[in-house]
Amino acid sequence: MRRDVPKRYQALYARAMQGKSRKAAMHSFCAECVGYVTTEIYLCTDPGCPLFPYRPRATAPPAMRNAVQNGAESTKSPKAGKCTPPAQTEALL
Repeated sequence: MRRDVPKRYQALYARAMQGKSRKAAMHSFCAECVGYVTTEIYLCTDPGCPLFPYRPRATAPPAMRNAVQNGAESTKSPKAGKCTPPAQTEALL
Protein backbone atom coordinates (compact mmCIF):
# COMPACT_ATOMS: atom_id res chain seq x y z
CA MET A 1 0.00 0.00 0.00
CA ARG A 2 1.22 3.48 -0.78
CA ARG A 3 2.40 5.41 2.23
CA ASP A 4 1.01 8.73 1.07
CA VAL A 5 -2.61 7.51 1.24
CA PRO A 6 -4.24 8.96 4.38
CA LYS A 7 -5.54 6.43 6.92
CA ARG A 8 -9.11 7.39 6.11
CA TYR A 9 -8.66 6.23 2.49
CA GLN A 10 -6.40 3.19 2.98
CA ALA A 11 -9.18 0.56 2.97
CA LEU A 12 -10.76 2.15 -0.10
CA TYR A 13 -7.36 2.24 -1.85
CA ALA A 14 -6.69 -1.41 -0.97
CA ARG A 15 -10.10 -2.48 -2.36
CA ALA A 16 -9.43 -0.52 -5.54
CA MET A 17 -5.95 -1.98 -6.03
CA GLN A 18 -7.24 -5.53 -5.52
CA GLY A 19 -9.67 -5.02 -8.38
CA LYS A 20 -12.66 -5.79 -6.17
CA SER A 21 -14.60 -2.62 -6.80
CA ARG A 22 -14.85 -0.22 -9.74
CA LYS A 23 -16.60 2.25 -7.48
CA ALA A 24 -13.68 2.13 -5.03
CA ALA A 25 -11.24 2.64 -7.90
CA MET A 26 -13.09 5.72 -9.15
CA HIS A 27 -13.48 7.19 -5.67
CA SER A 28 -9.84 6.53 -4.85
CA PHE A 29 -8.70 8.16 -8.11
CA CYS A 30 -10.87 11.24 -7.55
CA ALA A 31 -9.75 11.56 -3.93
CA GLU A 32 -6.10 11.37 -4.96
CA CYS A 33 -6.66 13.92 -7.73
CA VAL A 34 -7.98 16.54 -5.30
CA GLY A 35 -5.39 15.87 -2.60
CA TYR A 36 -7.70 13.74 -0.44
CA VAL A 37 -9.92 16.73 0.38
CA THR A 38 -13.38 15.17 0.26
CA THR A 39 -15.27 18.40 -0.36
CA GLU A 40 -13.17 19.04 -3.46
CA ILE A 41 -14.74 16.00 -5.13
CA TYR A 42 -18.05 17.87 -5.01
CA LEU A 43 -16.44 20.97 -6.46
CA CYS A 44 -14.65 19.23 -9.32
CA THR A 45 -14.92 21.29 -12.49
CA ASP A 46 -12.75 19.24 -14.83
CA PRO A 47 -15.11 17.93 -17.52
CA GLY A 48 -12.02 16.79 -19.46
CA CYS A 49 -11.48 14.02 -16.90
CA PRO A 50 -12.82 10.69 -18.19
CA LEU A 51 -14.26 9.99 -14.72
CA PHE A 52 -16.07 13.34 -14.43
CA PRO A 53 -19.56 11.94 -15.22
CA TYR A 54 -18.98 9.04 -12.82
CA ARG A 55 -17.24 10.83 -9.98
CA PRO A 56 -18.30 9.96 -6.45
CA ARG A 57 -20.42 12.55 -4.74
CA ALA A 58 -21.38 14.12 -8.05
CA THR A 59 -24.30 15.83 -6.38
CA ALA A 60 -23.26 18.22 -3.64
CA PRO A 61 -25.34 18.57 -0.49
CA PRO A 62 -27.69 21.61 -0.50
CA ALA A 63 -25.47 23.73 1.78
CA MET A 64 -22.46 23.22 -0.48
CA ARG A 65 -24.50 23.86 -3.64
CA ASN A 66 -25.65 27.18 -2.18
CA ALA A 67 -22.08 28.15 -1.30
CA VAL A 68 -20.89 27.37 -4.81
CA GLN A 69 -23.77 29.28 -6.38
CA ASN A 70 -22.95 32.27 -4.16
CA GLY A 71 -19.42 32.45 -5.51
CA ALA A 72 -17.43 30.18 -3.20
CA GLU A 73 -14.29 29.02 -4.92
CA SER A 74 -12.58 25.70 -4.84
CA THR A 75 -9.65 25.31 -2.49
CA LYS A 76 -7.77 23.17 -5.02
CA SER A 77 -4.11 23.82 -5.43
CA PRO A 78 -3.08 25.27 -8.81
CA LYS A 79 -1.74 21.83 -9.76
CA ALA A 80 -5.06 20.10 -9.01
CA GLY A 81 -7.28 19.25 -11.94
CA LYS A 82 -4.31 18.00 -13.92
CA CYS A 83 -4.49 14.42 -12.78
CA THR A 84 -2.46 11.58 -14.16
CA PRO A 85 -4.69 9.42 -16.38
CA PRO A 86 -5.41 5.94 -14.91
CA ALA A 87 -3.15 4.14 -17.43
CA GLN A 88 -0.19 6.31 -16.43
CA THR A 89 -1.07 5.97 -12.73
CA GLU A 90 -0.75 2.17 -12.91
CA ALA A 91 2.68 2.51 -14.48
CA LEU A 92 3.82 4.67 -11.55
CA LEU A 93 2.81 2.10 -8.92
